[in-house]
Amino acid sequence: SRVPGLSEKVIISPEWLVRQIGKLIHSSDEEVKSEHVRLLKILKEEGVLHEPLYQSVWESCKEIISPQDFMNLLCFFLLAFPNWEESVDRKEFFVPLMLPRISVSDSGSTVSSCIHSSALVHIIFNTNYTPPGFFVRLIASLG
Repeated sequence: SRVPGLSEKVIISPEWLVRQIGKLIHSSDEEVKSEHVRLLKILKEEGVLHEPLYQSVWESCKEIISPQDFMNLLCFFLLAFPNWEESVDRKEFFVPLMLPRISVSDSGSTVSSCIHSSALVHIIFNTNYTPPGFFVRLIASLG
C-alpha cells in the first residue's frame, strides 16, 4: 500500500471502513466526549478537523487501524488536507466535504448577501458526469 501506516494491513470489509469514516462525519454532540463538542462544531461549520476529535472518534478502532492511519487514508484519497502552518500546535486537517452549502434560491437571499455572510466558496457543477473528487482536488490545488 502507498498509504503510510497501512502497508501491512488488509481491509477485508470496505463497508466497515466506510462506517468508521462515517462516524466522524455523522457524529452528533451526544456521541462525542463533552470536551470535543466545540471541535465537532468547528468541523461542521468550518471544515477543520482537529486531532483530539478524530483521536476520540476512532479510539475504539485503534487496535485495527490507528486514528492517524485513518487520516493518512483520507489524505491519500484527497478527502482531507493537512494544515502545515507553523503556528498550529496540534494536528489539523482541512476537510472540504464538511463545508456547509448555501442555496441562494432556497433562502430567498441575494448572491451578494450570501457571499457577504459567508467566506466560503461553493461551485455547483451540473452535468451528467462529474469525476469523483474532482472539485475537492481542484479547490485543494488552488489553495
